[in-house]
Amino acid sequence: LDHLKEGVGLRGYAQKDPKNEYKRESYELFQEMKERIEDTILKTLYRLEPVSPEQMEEQRRRRAAMAAKPRFQLGQQPGDLGAGPAPAGPDGAVAGGMPPGPPRPAKPQTVVRDGDKIGRNDPCPCGSGTKYKKCHGKVHAAT
Repeated sequence: LDHLKEGVGLRGYAQKDPKNEYKRESYELFQEMKERIEDTILKTLYRLEPVSPEQMEEQRRRRAAMAAKPRFQLGQQPGDLGAGPAPAGPDGAVAGGMPPGPPRPAKPQTVVRDGDKIGRNDPCPCGSGTKYKKCHGKVHAAT
């Protein structure tokens, strides 16, 4: 409707009442929207297929079985299926015949600074007498 307001404002130059033009065009837009909704509903209804009572009962059983099965257990990967972790054989293979997944990467260690933080305008700790940003700070700024 905002675009409609802009377009109707120009109709005033054509000696037409902008209020009436706005009413007329907004009604046309509303009618087009209703037709699109009706078309979408009809297309959806025509695509529906009837389902037999046997198929409905089978679908209910599948849903009940899925709801009863636990989704995730401790020690199980989210993508794994089954009730729990599978036992491994003597060769390290899982009982299902699949080799174990890749090992998880180690958790990264947090870096802890030993001394005080060196400011950009402090003298460089190497003893050159220049500011840190002009000496060793250039190397760190480039990375």
